[in-house]
Amino acid sequence: MARIAALVGAVVLLVVAAGGAAACGGPAGPLRYSNATYGISLRVDRRLTEWRTASAGGAFEVSFVDTAGAIVAGRHLDALTVSLVDTGNLPSGQQAAQLQSALRALGTTMVDKLGANAQSGTVSGVSLNGLDGVVVPYAVTVSGRRVVGWLYLLTGSGRIYALTAGATAARWSFYRPIFSQAIGSFRVR
Repeated sequence: MARIAALVGAVVLLVVAAGGAAACGGPAGPLRYSNATYGISLRVDRRLTEWRTASAGGAFEVSFVDTAGAIVAGRHLDALTVSLVDTGNLPSGQQAAQLQSALRALGTTMVDKLGANAQSGTVSGVSLNGLDGVVVPYAVTVSGRRVVGWLYLLTGSGRIYALTAGATAARWSFYRPIFSQAIGSFRVR
């Protein structure tokens, strides 16, 4: 479990560091994003721009941001990030229950590491398109701006997938359905 915590902790980011923008922006409506190498896909609202994609050592991350949204120190606060790490064979049976418990603790720990003022809500078990895991609602203040969102930790196919969706509190009611739709469309083949 320590290996899983270290791997996921190294990959998941709340806000996206400055990087080069790629295609996606435009009129409202979903755009299908897929990555054949990692076998993932989701539908992302066209108002979000694919901002950064990175991979190294069995880890991968792609972020989608509102380039017109809040930016603090070069970081976009209104963003959806999908991260994954290869973990090899994940446990089954009784060990799977231990993994679920570890994911609950890891989710809270990861939120706590977002900042001294980070707060996690009630951690809930979740099943999403064949992947099991947890969801952790969170809130954190970044340079005086309150950010709220969700952290999903899902397991399957020998990987842990982390989906982090957050926005400034003032814009959360706008982004919540956009992020919910994208997360709900997340698939692993």
